[in-house]
Amino acid sequence: MARRIRKTTPTFTLPKFLQKPEFRADSLGTGFLQKLYFTRQQRLTLLRWGSYAMLCITALVLQDTIFSRFTIFGAHTDLAVAAMLLIAVLEGTETGSIFILIASTLYYFSGSAPGPYAVALLTVLGICASLFRQVYWHRSRGSILLCAGLAVMVYEIAVFGFSVFSGLTHWGRLPRFLVTGALSWAAMLPLYPLTYKLGQIGGHTWKE
Repeated sequence: MARRIRKTTPTFTLPKFLQKPEFRADSLGTGFLQKLYFTRQQRLTLLRWGSYAMLCITALVLQDTIFSRFTIFGAHTDLAVAAMLLIAVLEGTETGSIFILIASTLYYFSGSAPGPYAVALLTVLGICASLFRQVYWHRSRGSILLCAGLAVMVYEIAVFGFSVFSGLTHWGRLPRFLVTGALSWAAMLPLYPLTYKLGQIGGHTWKE
């Protein structure tokens, strides 16, 4: 038997320079969200510092709207300063120094600070208090509250000194500034648990 020859129809193919390449590069994208991609750790870190900022803003609002109306021996709580110094000591000198610098600058521009010298004063006290705790004490609730409390007391005394030098007050009002420092120190006690919880966001580990 003769073998039957199968006829095949020729297929037409495009020239190579007209063919589309099979490899397709990943789209880089030009969207705003794609440019702002964050890893999970970066998002948690951003959340922690954003929570710190909200805590300080809330403390400042409460201080100006509520706590400023209640006085004890003519003094009131300086809640915003207490929150800023507590966070600075809790975070340590590496990140706490940057935080207290930015926070004190915003505190000055909010209009609640006694003067522009408050930026330098809070920054120096925050760094010194953090460094003193890291050098001489282990990290604990007592050591953090003690160093932050001493910093807020020194701050109030320094503000009193600037006020006397500027002629805004007199020496007889020194007890009021001391009471303000003591009340601000006492305000750190309920602030510490919340601040500590915020500092744990993202599994944060402090370096001594």
